[in-house]
Amino acid sequence: MTAGARAIGLVMGLFALGSVLGCEGESKLRVVVEEGAQAPHVNLPSVPTLPPPPPVNHTDGSLTIYGVRHNAARDPQVWNHAQRVHGFVVEVYVARNERGQPCTERDRCTEERPHVYIADTRDERDTTKWMQVTGYATFQYEVEAARAAARQRHGQPPAPAPGTPPGMAPRPVPTDFDVGAEVVVTGNFTRRAANGQADSAGLLEYASHTTTTPAPPPPNAHR
Repeated sequence: MTAGARAIGLVMGLFALGSVLGCEGESKLRVVVEEGAQAPHVNLPSVPTLPPPPPVNHTDGSLTIYGVRHNAARDPQVWNHAQRVHGFVVEVYVARNERGQPCTERDRCTEERPHVYIADTRDERDTTKWMQVTGYATFQYEVEAARAAARQRHGQPPAPAPGTPPGMAPRPVPTDFDVGAEVVVTGNFTRRAANGQADSAGLLEYASHTTTTPAPPPPNAHR
């Protein structure tokens, strides 16, 4: 074998040896950790502090809106039973005619049944935290008539709701369900009231109420 052939064979042998060592040898990754002022820092937002949930009960024993739904999620017996719920009126549904006025009997309006919404705070705007109260009147004109009669009576006992059977205790149409009023409503907690109003989260089918704080007067009431 010539010297040139021996040189070529040596080079090829070294190349093959390097390939074997590269395949079977241990590969190591060198990690350098930087510390101090020069080290990179991740700018993560701080962990938010969530407010605690509302209480389940008020001091008078009545339930909050959160409370009655909290209880119903844990006890099916809460559904379709009378509950006493304390809240603020945050919205009042008023059926209106084409002129923008409250519907009268003559208008023959197509309307939902009268209802209001209550919440645990007076300024609550999250509608998922509202609870509907319905079943206290059938048509808007009944509510308007009851309000007009209340203004004329000047504190006399209210008239019974239309359609009250003879011999039964009268159930007056509420005349002080105004936005901002603080009320305690007793009613059947259900998903669908007898008048057709429904809410999968639960509503109150009205039986009675007390007003602990009347609604504040409108801003222009004294002008």
